[in-house]
Amino acid sequence: MAYKPFDADALIDATAPLLQLHVAPEHRAGIKLNLKTASKMAALVEQVKLADDAEPAPVYRP
Repeated sequence: MAYKPFDADALIDATAPLLQLHVAPEHRAGIKLNLKTASKMAALVEQVKLADDAEPAPVYRP
């Protein structure tokens, strides 16, 4: 599957009706900014290479 760049507008348009959520035009820019920020954070997490045998720890110990 080819990679498609993140499209915050498409995500808002697709999910708002599913959630029965009315998005006021004056709020759309803020929602879009937050979605783009979340997308960038997710991209950073996805870059971390984990070993095949990596398991989540039951307790966080820094």
